[in-house]
Amino acid sequence: MVRIRQRQGRHFMDEEGRMFWINGPENFCYLSEQRQWRCGLSFQEVLDWKQCAPSGLVSQRFNSLQAACEAFEHNQVLWSHDLYLRRMGDQMALHRSADDYRPTVMKLAEAAGRAVRPAPWSGRPSTPLSCPVPMLKTSADLMGQSGEDLLHPRRRRRSLREPVH
Repeated sequence: MVRIRQRQGRHFMDEEGRMFWINGPENFCYLSEQRQWRCGLSFQEVLDWKQCAPSGLVSQRFNSLQAACEAFEHNQVLWSHDLYLRRMGDQMALHRSADDYRPTVMKLAEAAGRAVRPAPWSGRPSTPLSCPVPMLKTSADLMGQSGEDLLHPRRRRRSLREPVH
């Protein structure tokens, strides 16, 4: 059982540091896993600076926000993949990962005379979009001891032994 550690509105973070968003109307909503691409930001900074985007992993529908949260905490969520949502998340990640990215709401506030807020990642070494599994470079690196390809755990790959139609 995983607990919700922090929640603000429809966004929440679990004990393992994973972000989720409750999508849809309150009486017909679903959970969407969110991925982050900048390390070291607080929950609030991730939300303020819009530094998360859908991973494509979505749940079944729930009849209330509370039901969605309770199902999550009681491990009663059935997850599936939504490729459209994944592609949309990829585009959002590319746009929002720029070092000079500022959410529209901040740009409008600054144009109205509010103080410019420095990005929490400015002054830190920038890290490119990455995943936790390092990419392998040589064909020798691609082969494990058993002679099987080492596959990236989040990437689907067609077997070369199957005919391509």
